[in-house]
Amino acid sequence: MSRRVSRLLERAKLKATSPRALSAGRNSWLVLKKVLQDIAEAADMCPPLKTVLKGVVAVMEHVDTVKDVTDHFSKIASRLEGFQTIFKQYHSQEDVPPVILRRLKRLSEELEPIGTRIREKMGQSVTKHIFKALKDEEDIKDIFETLATLLEKYQIECNLSIELNVLDGVAERLLEKLGHVQHAGIDSQTGDACMEDTRVDLLEDIGVWSRDPDVAHIFWLSGMAGTGKSAIARSVCHKLRKSGNLGASFFCSRGTRHDVTSIIPTLAVSLARQNTAYRLALLDVLRNEPDIGHYTVQMQVEQLLEKPLCDAFGERSPTLTLVIDALDECSDAKATKALLSALVPRSRCIPIKFFLTSRPERHIQFQFNSTQHNLHNTLRLHDIEHSIVEADIRLYCTRRLRSIRAVDENQEPPYPFPPDWPLNRDIETITKQAGKLFIYAFTAISYIEEENPVERLSGLTELDVTPERPVTKPLDDMYSLVLTHALNPDLQAPREIQGTKQLLAIILVLREALSVTALSELIGLPAHIIRNMLGRLHAVIYTPAQDDSGAIATFHASFEDYLTSPDRAPETFRIDLSGGHEALATACIRIMVSDALTFNVSGCRTSYLPNSRQDFAPISNSLLYSCLHWVHHLIRIPDPSSLLSSVDLVLRRKTLFWLEVLSASRNARLALGLLHRVLTAENMRDRLSPEMARFLRDAKDFVMLGHDAIELSAPHIYLSVLPSLSPSSTIAKTFWPKFRNVPTYDVTGIHRALGPLLQMSGHAGVVISVAFSPDGTRVVSGSWDEAVRIWDARTGDLLMDPLEGHRGIVTSVAFSPDGAVVISGSLDGTIRVWNTRTGELMMDPLEGHGNGVLCVAFSPDGAQIVSGSKDHTLRLWDAKTGHPLLRAFEGHTGDVNTVMFSPDGRRVVSGSADSTIRIWDVMTGEEVMEPLRGHTGTVTSVAFSSDGTQIASGSEDITIRLWDARTGAPIIDPLVGHTDSVFSVAFSPDGARIVSGSADKTVRLWDAATGRPVMQPFEGHSDYVWSVGFSPDGSTVVSGSANRTIRLWSADIMDTNQSPHVAPSDTALPDGILSQGSQVEVLIDNEDSAPGTNMKRRSAPLERYRGHSGTVRCVAFTPDGTQIVSGSEDKTVSLWNAETGAPVLDPLQGHGELVTCLAVSPDGSCIASGSADETIHLWDARTGKQRSDPLAGHGNWVQSLVFSPDGTRVISGSSDETIRVCDARTGRPVMDPLKGHSSTIWSVAISPNETQIVSGSADATLRLWNTTTGDRVMEPLKGHSDQVFSVAFSPDGARIVSGSMDTTIRLWDARTGGAMMEPLRGHTNPVVSVSFSSNGEVIASGSVDTTVRLWNVMTGVPVMKPLEGHSDTVCSVAFSPDGTRLVSGSYDNTIRIWDVTPGDSWLSSQGGHGSTIWSGIASSMRLPVALRPAHTLEPDHTGTSQSSPTSQAGPKDLPNLSYFCLDSGWIKGPQNELTMWVPRDYHHGVIMPRTKVLIGRDRATLDVSRFVHGDRWTECYTPNITSSNS
Repeated sequence: MSRRVSRLLERAKLKATSPRALSAGRNSWLVLKKVLQDIAEAADMCPPLKTVLKGVVAVMEHVDTVKDVTDHFSKIASRLEGFQTIFKQYHSQEDVPPVILRRLKRLSEELEPIGTRIREKMGQSVTKHIFKALKDEEDIKDIFETLATLLEKYQIECNLSIELNVLDGVAERLLEKLGHVQHAGIDSQTGDACMEDTRVDLLEDIGVWSRDPDVAHIFWLSGMAGTGKSAIARSVCHKLRKSGNLGASFFCSRGTRHDVTSIIPTLAVSLARQNTAYRLALLDVLRNEPDIGHYTVQMQVEQLLEKPLCDAFGERSPTLTLVIDALDECSDAKATKALLSALVPRSRCIPIKFFLTSRPERHIQFQFNSTQHNLHNTLRLHDIEHSIVEADIRLYCTRRLRSIRAVDENQEPPYPFPPDWPLNRDIETITKQAGKLFIYAFTAISYIEEENPVERLSGLTELDVTPERPVTKPLDDMYSLVLTHALNPDLQAPREIQGTKQLLAIILVLREALSVTALSELIGLPAHIIRNMLGRLHAVIYTPAQDDSGAIATFHASFEDYLTSPDRAPETFRIDLSGGHEALATACIRIMVSDALTFNVSGCRTSYLPNSRQDFAPISNSLLYSCLHWVHHLIRIPDPSSLLSSVDLVLRRKTLFWLEVLSASRNARLALGLLHRVLTAENMRDRLSPEMARFLRDAKDFVMLGHDAIELSAPHIYLSVLPSLSPSSTIAKTFWPKFRNVPTYDVTGIHRALGPLLQMSGHAGVVISVAFSPDGTRVVSGSWDEAVRIWDARTGDLLMDPLEGHRGIVTSVAFSPDGAVVISGSLDGTIRVWNTRTGELMMDPLEGHGNGVLCVAFSPDGAQIVSGSKDHTLRLWDAKTGHPLLRAFEGHTGDVNTVMFSPDGRRVVSGSADSTIRIWDVMTGEEVMEPLRGHTGTVTSVAFSSDGTQIASGSEDITIRLWDARTGAPIIDPLVGHTDSVFSVAFSPDGARIVSGSADKTVRLWDAATGRPVMQPFEGHSDYVWSVGFSPDGSTVVSGSANRTIRLWSADIMDTNQSPHVAPSDTALPDGILSQGSQVEVLIDNEDSAPGTNMKRRSAPLERYRGHSGTVRCVAFTPDGTQIVSGSEDKTVSLWNAETGAPVLDPLQGHGELVTCLAVSPDGSCIASGSADETIHLWDARTGKQRSDPLAGHGNWVQSLVFSPDGTRVISGSSDETIRVCDARTGRPVMDPLKGHSSTIWSVAISPNETQIVSGSADATLRLWNTTTGDRVMEPLKGHSDQVFSVAFSPDGARIVSGSMDTTIRLWDARTGGAMMEPLRGHTNPVVSVSFSSNGEVIASGSVDTTVRLWNVMTGVPVMKPLEGHSDTVCSVAFSPDGTRLVSGSYDNTIRIWDVTPGDSWLSSQGGHGSTIWSGIASSMRLPVALRPAHTLEPDHTGTSQSSPTSQAGPKDLPNLSYFCLDSGWIKGPQNELTMWVPRDYHHGVIMPRTKVLIGRDRATLDVSRFVHGDRWTECYTPNITSSNS
């Protein structure tokens, strides 16, 4: 109890005048009232809080006491003691940071109901002045306890006087995600600050600027190399810290701290750890945008600086300063420019100051050439009067030389100095030699200090250096002198000199700075030898005092320039960097071959947690360096032949271990590019053996296949990705025998397409346009993120910072014929022209279109640009001036989506949303022929063949067409194969092939002469493919996708021979996995043992499962629930056993086009099916024979069918906008067609009492019709904002449910047409199908988002987690008659029957060929909960008992097992455990949680009998077990 509370208690006792007043309860009550009163009186800057507390205190005045034997109220008072001090640090409400004000407001809102409860509770006893009932006493204590808890939480959260030395776990993890750079701040800098009494005026000016609230918020200190900028920056940091005004600092350094995108995140983390107000505001941002540290620098400025700083400090004048030194050392000039272009204009709005230093590089200087001088102060060191700089350098040299003398004279024996050393003339000479370069003075004095200072000073002052010579000359002379002594052949053997030069080469090419110890471990050279070699190079190489801390580095970048420039360094000193690369490549490979790289090198203890939550063992710097950089060094060796055998050894033994290091160190994203570089580097191409090249390609496929899993979880490289390989993969053949305790797949029918050559990721939005450069070395992309990016087509690396400037989606990009220019079109209505070398705009935006620009293209000579727009026109522009040429080309009546010049540049072809293709004369802007018509949907893409004789076009009608460019006539039949809209087409350079990209997520190659597919589709994109193109040599295809990636594919037909396949049906796979054959092994619970413990094998007949070969458009249960009926785009209707999934009859064939819909008669005897052939067929459900001739009458696709409840009529809806009611026996119409909808009728349903028909349409409405008269019952039901795809009546006929393209589900009153509740939201894509359960209590919905969801009819809340398993749109859903099962049909060609019973009974009841996979996994899940004995599943399937905080448990012990869920390919356990990752192409073939039966031609049957996971995951590695042991 605090002293103040104790004093209050004593005072209360002294004032007591009655026995009642002397009670402990009264004392505590008075103390609490006093504390709350003090807080209320101090809360002037938060009137709502003051009001609430004043009200509580006022009520407390009316109550004398509350029985409080345990001093409960005094304890509450102690906890609140000092709360009011939070407000004392602010003088007025304006002083309170907005982030604190928000919390005060939230606190007030939370306290309001508590205050009300206190007033209500205490109001009951006001007349009694005392609480007598025990319940009243306890209630009032609980209420005040809640009040205290809220105040206490706020106090802990917001009291800025509290020392926050330890960040809470959540905050720390959020801050860590920013990816801040270690050792970038002032405390990690080894260089000196300015010597005392030097730079006095300069530092004072900077100090005045930092304290003046009215000056510009940015101070840019510019200076040539060596002018002392960094020393000044260090001094500024020290002075700001002393005055309490240093916010944070970042010292850039070439090769180590050179990533511009890391600067702001690092500053943000540093500032957050010392300023609580900013930290609170920053965490608010990070909770909404946890990955902001990886966004563009513009976004970082806005989200990490501007927003949280304004929240923290409001409009107060800035008192803190952020210091960024050596911006010119950053590797990406374009990124640096982007940072400054974002920061400078915003700086006046950000309540903090920025002190920046750099060389006056163009890309930096440009940002400070603004005429708005209020934005920044600029001081150029090299413009400071020479006499001022000279005086500082003179003082520096004088003091340093005198210090050298003082130190050396005190040694034993003392060094003999002349009496007047150093001579003023010698100091003057060095000062003159230095000019304005402090680096020269520093280097010279460091050289003198090493040894023989008198002789060395004398030697320096005799150098022939004049101030008029180039600025590098003093440094070159200085470096030559240092190296002359360091590499003196009179003092060192040739071998020693060569060793020193090699060490220099190694240091110069290091990819990151290393400590002495790390470098020693890496190159295998003892630390003391490294120190000896560098001993004579202290003047130019920094060697840290401690071996295991600090990093070896050159003092200045000019040293490397000197050593590698033929016109600067003499031959004897010149360094061949390839020698350094060879030494480091050899060292990296040696370390990876050694035992340093091994299984579980990361020390991972569990497979359930992602890398971000793992407590990894430290990985040595030398191993980490080796794994990250071996490729970089290897590909820079002129002839790496001697190393390839060792590289092959590493790959074949340790590829997975190498990937583990990359994953655990959060560098998994680099793996694919590193492998690709080895395969494609110039020095490797002719030296790789076919076997090694195959292994590397398979390793790339491995990384591409499991990229998401590898990046998220190191253990799942082994547990999930490795088992997912095709047996033909050399990775599988190499590593499967060593990893036997993992899941295994028996794969049937799934063909794994050839993987891409390379993947590029970086866009934050859909990639909508891609193109190769004319030389094939680069790829340009445009995206919904409003940026243009240029990539290296050989490595996948981003070549420069994103080209930013558009203020809308970038819809189209193109290279000029010479590759020097990129143009981009955007929905902002402009075209921008970019320099591909610098990334800068070459002219003002081209403006003229009246709406967004959708497409752009260069003429073959690069002189002209053509563009197409949403304004329905084309425009021609001069590519050099940007001026418009001619008038707009008019003729299209819809958006112009695509344009292209003919090879001779005389014509332009365009495609439009008006479904036409038009060809224009470039000279006149007139059409040269009638529009080309044939497509029935929007024309999305057009392309000329290389000879100009043909035009290819792609359309949303799912076809590609070829046209004669001279006559406009079709050449061959449409190219059909895609299953969704075709968005992009392109000819190969030789005109022999066409490539296409589609909304079906595939890229396809076609023979331009025959229209036939050339090879299997390229699959792998997980979303629409928006853009495709060929490389100039035709060997590679590029694709851009809505999944934000760009992929490169081999267009070589020979590569299809290397495509991985599934094993043939009679092939025995490694580990005894059975492929498709006569039997499959199924795991069952051992009935003689405890649940979830032992398991035994049972052999069961494996039926030859069949399935549709096309999209399953519609599904239904028969009325008795024993069979499933399905209709497909393969033109068939099928019947299946609902328990086993076995076919009941051969497919029912008769439709001439895809089957779109079906219905089963109420008595189950008849099946009706509708089709795109515009007919309805009636089938005998027992025999499969047609009952009558097809029902005709609709003039377009039949989209929906339903039987009347008495089975006498069939109601159908069609794309012809009508509803027809026919006699189910004769097929004759019962009434005239029902008309009223203005677009396709997607769905119809009839009420249970047969009085109403409801219809849902593409016109976004529902309509109700009288079934007897055909009249409309009421006005259309409006509420959906887009097409209504599905409707259904509830079993009692009182409700109607509808699903829409707007992603919502709506419930309507069938009597009034009114909405019964708010729309049901949860699906992330259009809702395609809805259905009621038989009892009317649950709604099922299927969506384009691939999930099935179940909703409570009364509340609208989800009944359970989404049912996940389908890999494409769920087209149809239907409940079983008893409501325990649900059937779904999908675009992935499969049918799934789900167990939808509440709770976890599905685990034990899962039957059919779902076996007990998930109950088996559930039984071995280890829960991070109470210690208890449990049975564990050993590899030999024997049960053992153990006690562990993570013991396994049986199914009955597992909480919420129904929450097994599929999340981005991950099967997650009840507590979000990463149980298993499943590759995307297996999704539709795997029995997912709650799936009872899976019907489909593709199958990936899981065997988890040997699967170890959780804290036993390391047992998956079985290197010493042979096939005979297994």
